[in-house]
Amino acid sequence: MTLSLDSSVHELNGVGVVAAKKLESLSIKTIRDLLYHIPFRYEDFRTQKTIDQVEPNESVTIKATVQSITKFATRRGLVMIKAIIADDTGKIPVVWFNQQYLLLTLKKGSEWYFTGKVSLYNGKKTLNSPSTESVEHDEQLHSGRLVPIYPETAGLSSRMVRRYIADTLRSLSHIDDPLSLDLRNSKQLPSLDETLRVLHFPETVEGLENYRHRLAFEEVYTLLRAAKKRKEELKKIHVPKKLSLTTDQKKQFEKSLPFHLSPTQTSALLDLSLDLLQPYPARRLIQGEVGSGKTIVAAFALFAAAQNGVQSVFIAPTQILAHQHYQNLSPIFEKLHIPVQLVAGDDKYETTAPNTIYIGTHALFEHAKTIKPAVVVIDEEHRFGVMQRETFWKAIKKPHVFTMTATPIPRTVAQTVLADQDVSYLDEIPAKKKQTITKVVDEKNRNKAYAWIAHHLDKGAQAFVVCPFIDQSELEDLANIKSAEKTVLSMQKVFPKHRVAMLHGKTPKDQRENILNDMRTGKLDILVATPIIEVGIDIPNASIMLIEGAERFGLAQLHQL
Repeated sequence: MTLSLDSSVHELNGVGVVAAKKLESLSIKTIRDLLYHIPFRYEDFRTQKTIDQVEPNESVTIKATVQSITKFATRRGLVMIKAIIADDTGKIPVVWFNQQYLLLTLKKGSEWYFTGKVSLYNGKKTLNSPSTESVEHDEQLHSGRLVPIYPETAGLSSRMVRRYIADTLRSLSHIDDPLSLDLRNSKQLPSLDETLRVLHFPETVEGLENYRHRLAFEEVYTLLRAAKKRKEELKKIHVPKKLSLTTDQKKQFEKSLPFHLSPTQTSALLDLSLDLLQPYPARRLIQGEVGSGKTIVAAFALFAAAQNGVQSVFIAPTQILAHQHYQNLSPIFEKLHIPVQLVAGDDKYETTAPNTIYIGTHALFEHAKTIKPAVVVIDEEHRFGVMQRETFWKAIKKPHVFTMTATPIPRTVAQTVLADQDVSYLDEIPAKKKQTITKVVDEKNRNKAYAWIAHHLDKGAQAFVVCPFIDQSELEDLANIKSAEKTVLSMQKVFPKHRVAMLHGKTPKDQRENILNDMRTGKLDILVATPIIEVGIDIPNASIMLIEGAERFGLAQLHQL
């Protein structure tokens, strides 16, 4: 059978159902995936020596014959395999642990390459846990060369991956290149065929960065081409109605706000105004720190839809955030005489006016056949699944889609992965907001941190204490990570003068609302919570946050908090 880059790994010799599942756990399903599974480092076993030349602490390859091999049980219950190997210059003992299969493969009198590190064992030079490769093989993959080391998974070693890749490269006489010859020549890039063969089995470390650069260039180039194609396809789609606003309507929106827009908000509103006048659907990301005013910018798009007599939706990842958006935006839209409906949890969808703004959670997706939005705003898009995000996009009449995020978007990501979207950056925070100070506190300084928090609580501040889990974990590795249940008890002891409550995903909805209202109105001083508060909880007086087990959170989560 002829292999191609699109062939399944099942077609490789030696790859059965079990091995294929192991490969799939590394996101390797096709021959292309396998060849693009690049080594992350190399073991240098090019130094091949005779036994009389080896010295302790050096990594070597020895070509030798097995003279004897036996099994021993250690006091710690390990199985030790000990062999004596010899060449024309001498003998050396070899030791492995818990590798009993070697008793079947390393037959007495057979000749092998032994590659590993020489150490002193009971005062004698010993080869410790070397890899082995039969001299009968036509090529050395695991010894006597720069040996590639790959990302692995349980039951799938670098040795196995090495063999699969070597067999694949041997089966492919040539690997087609997605980059044209003219492009490669203009950028001085090697061919894909040469790149993959060298990166997997290099003769020298010199020049490897050039080949890695080639793959990096190809990845970025592919992303840009795909983004360009998506953008071109988008422009072929026609929206049913351009959403235009008069100057008076824009002024009316600004007058309804309880504050003045920042320069970057004003600039973003101009971006959205132009987007909504396009004959094709807009795709724009609104990025800015918490407090930079993304919600009001998004609300402008909802306002434009309502003024043009069409529906719009504002989707938040949690009920807490959906309720917060509803509470903050409803007064503004009431002034503008625009109907707003909350659709989240127990708040059911009702058919209302044709220019209704629906604010809610994923519950809105269930009404995609009834609600026909001209504008869709998604807060923290990455918190939704791909299929969910595309729900309203599947409609015959495509909506304008605006997404919001407080997670910083690196410039390279914006120019590659998000190249099919326009981006508005809100990089100004109102002057009244103080700079955030972040400190890492070790266990020995915990009481000092508590004293600092108590001092500020006494002055009227409020605090969040965030824990990664609700209940204490039974896993040994996580036993030291404080749960919300355990932490709320300790907070009550540490801060006996202050009011402490707890909030998590299992808290009933009515209690959840009461607890958040108590925090907003100052009836609570400390709220112990899980990452349910991760996205945009608006309690300005809660200026302190203590994060327990911070290493259990991702960087994006920590930034959201």
